[in-house]
Amino acid sequence: MAARRKKFPCGHRGRGQYCHRCHEEERKRAEKRAEQAAWENLLEGAPIPLSHLPKNVAKKTYRVIRMIESGSPYMDFGGKRLTTMGQREIISIPIGWSHRLICREEAGGRLAFVEVITHETYNTRLSSGGWSG
Repeated sequence: MAARRKKFPCGHRGRGQYCHRCHEEERKRAEKRAEQAAWENLLEGAPIPLSHLPKNVAKKTYRVIRMIESGSPYMDFGGKRLTTMGQREIISIPIGWSHRLICREEAGGRLAFVEVITHETYNTRLSSGGWSG
């Protein structure tokens, strides 16, 4: 004898003990919440603000920062000093086509991360005198 379809409290109809449709939607929502929490933890752990960046740029920036902190030279990422501006302590590292990670070399050769900006802002800042302070 075939099982009867019943109406679940959510309004859907089916033959099981619970609504599989709502169960799957809840599982997806929980997965999305966990992914969002992991993303927020990554943003909190970054030494500079990354929340204003697109997600892919923020991830790449975070990865570059972690690799530099672990000892990789900035030249491995295409970084260069601002020698033409007379600010040799400032280092620019490209992050994709349209963003730059700006670092300042401190005593002992350690890099301090200043900011991540778009290439357009980077060009404007260069033409207006660079980074002071």
